[in-house]
Amino acid sequence: MNLNLPSDINAFVKALVSEGRFDSEEAAIIEGVRMLMGREQLKAEIQVGIDQLDNGQHLDEETVFAEVNAEIDKVESTQQGS
Repeated sequence: MNLNLPSDINAFVKALVSEGRFDSEEAAIIEGVRMLMGREQLKAEIQVGIDQLDNGQHLDEETVFAEVNAEIDKVESTQQGS
């Protein structure tokens, strides 16, 4: 795939590479697309929650905090194993 980026974006990507933040322009673009994918996934997950609330499906705060804390523990244990 060949991309024609606007000059300001092209300069930004080149600066990220020259600063050593990325090994290549391709790596910087890939990271940007991954971030965009994550944002789209988050928006979809939020919409699921909104739809559930609209349908009267909700959890009490104790359940929510327990699930969030379990997810945090899972992420932290994964990061420590890296």
